[in-house]
Amino acid sequence: MKLLLEIGTEELPANVINLALSSLKESLEKVLGVGIQKTYGTPRRLAVITEDFEDKPEEKEELIYGPPLGIAYKEGKPTKALLGFLERVKASLDEVLEVERGGGKYVALKRVYKDKSPLERLKEEFESILLSIPLPKRMRWDSSSLSFSRPIRWICALYGDKVVPLSFGKLKASNLTFGHRFLSKGSILIKSAEEYEEKLKEHWVIPSFKERLGLVLEMLREESYALRGIPKYPEGLPEEVANLLEFPFSVVGRFEEKYLELPEKVLITVLAHHQRFFCLANEEDKLIPWFIAFSNNEPNNKILEGYQKVLRARLEDALFFYREDLKTPLENLLEGLKGVIFHPKAGNMWEKTQRLISLSEKIAMMLGFDQKTIEKVKRAAFLSKADILTNMVKELDELQGYMGMVYAKAWGEDEEVARAIYEHYFPRTPSEEVPESPISQVLSIADKLDNLYTLIKAGEMPSGSSDPYGLRRNAYGIFAIIHKHRYNLDLRELLEDLPEGFEEFIKNRLEAYLEPYGYDVVRAMLEVKDPLKPYEIIKLTEELANLKDSQKFKDIVEAYKRVVKILPSGWDDDFVEEGLMQEEEEKVLWEKVKKWETEKLEVLDLWDLKQPVDVFFDKVLVMDKNLSLRRNRLALLYRIKKLFNRFADFEKIVFEQPLEV
Repeated sequence: MKLLLEIGTEELPANVINLALSSLKESLEKVLGVGIQKTYGTPRRLAVITEDFEDKPEEKEELIYGPPLGIAYKEGKPTKALLGFLERVKASLDEVLEVERGGGKYVALKRVYKDKSPLERLKEEFESILLSIPLPKRMRWDSSSLSFSRPIRWICALYGDKVVPLSFGKLKASNLTFGHRFLSKGSILIKSAEEYEEKLKEHWVIPSFKERLGLVLEMLREESYALRGIPKYPEGLPEEVANLLEFPFSVVGRFEEKYLELPEKVLITVLAHHQRFFCLANEEDKLIPWFIAFSNNEPNNKILEGYQKVLRARLEDALFFYREDLKTPLENLLEGLKGVIFHPKAGNMWEKTQRLISLSEKIAMMLGFDQKTIEKVKRAAFLSKADILTNMVKELDELQGYMGMVYAKAWGEDEEVARAIYEHYFPRTPSEEVPESPISQVLSIADKLDNLYTLIKAGEMPSGSSDPYGLRRNAYGIFAIIHKHRYNLDLRELLEDLPEGFEEFIKNRLEAYLEPYGYDVVRAMLEVKDPLKPYEIIKLTEELANLKDSQKFKDIVEAYKRVVKILPSGWDDDFVEEGLMQEEEEKVLWEKVKKWETEKLEVLDLWDLKQPVDVFFDKVLVMDKNLSLRRNRLALLYRIKKLFNRFADFEKIVFEQPLEV
């Protein structure tokens, strides 16, 4: 039979629905012990359906241990100890088993009992399941003191055609649900899970998020085509709109052409940020004075007029801010940064700007940029945070950087400098491209590196899932830029007095960044290489990952493991005395090691050591009774280990078929 569970609420925030539904599904699967095949989420409901669900109590076996076998019987007859045990557990001699436990033999009894059924467990744990859903904010609405993202108004719970007796505070489950807030009246009787989705659709609710999103995108295409336009919107807007509605209706509106004076991203952001409207562009990719909106009710002139009126007010404000901002060069705003706190323990934005100028110059010099480029980098760093004080960014903070670029261009700043003011925030997510301009790249690394250094120093080290300042994201951005543009930076040289935990943080983030290449390869690298030289590790990780399946690489790993296997734990004596060498094989190996210690090697060069290492182990007794010979041979092997460790700790490398060493 099927199980239906629906939590009916007041309108949930759009960003909560999918998160809450995922958590609810996971918790229910644990309690019920079955997979959930269907999930539904709208602003007014979270629902799940399981198919072929049987509410049967699970049978469990338990062994009850008695006395040891030698005490339970004497000369084949039960002792008082055994009879007392049987009396205590109310069992007969026929039920006694002999079992092994902890190396000894005991008597025991097997008991089979029925555990609680899945729905009995659900009834007990239902409140705690809802309370455990991770929500940004919670609220209370009655005297029960229970909380949720928004008030819960009904619970519909059915197993087959029977109501499951669940409760949340004063609210009891039933077989009733409710349709669309405006287009449906009264409660809806649900007889079974099979009819749930169709019944809701009859009452103007599309419970499936994917289906609603598909409708939103289809209507967007149709309305855009009718206007000969191309929709332009920020990533994630269709998904947000789909979770603001239970049944989407499209609304097409228009705004005055004077607002096209605003930069494109400003218009798109104003429409999306405040109103969740979609802009349109023509074939030349220029915005046109039309928009597409979505309503949770059948559209009419009143709704359209309301949308256009609110939008007009928003655009009027934006146009005023834009024109006012253009009256003041960015440079004139810099003094005001002294009044903007970066972090209570890390100074103000003026101080951050000064650090950026210095750090970006160091990075540009380390990368060998010419003086003209270095001056552009410093200029971009100087102006990079000024737009924080503009009216537009105060109103729409997601335009930070973009408005700096727009205003810098308007006041005649160099094109590359202006672009860097915008692009130095890139990449903000793993899916976003890294900056293309060298000036933007340097400033981006400097900004992110300064964030890591100053905020970790201020005690803001991320822990668990908490990373309020996005430091992990900053580290990712640094690695992505360094990786793509092959920037061999030494972070230890760039920074002074590294705060506690900084190096370990970089090491952990590098491990996460390089995870696609295989954890074993990355850990082998980080065991011996300096994490503050990230490009060296990235480059070498790529190389080793590409070589891993080759026979030569496997031979290298085998040789290394053979060497380290015989070295005592903690051995660090590397002083080799040639005069103590007696066997020709150790002399040949030593000459090769000495030669290679002075040369620049590639990974595969280590393969040439495989044969002399094998011969050495076959012909030379390392652990000789003569302690001087033993120490000397171990020192030679330690020198070989250090040679391999120029690249990695190859002992960490794992193969599907383990090597025989």
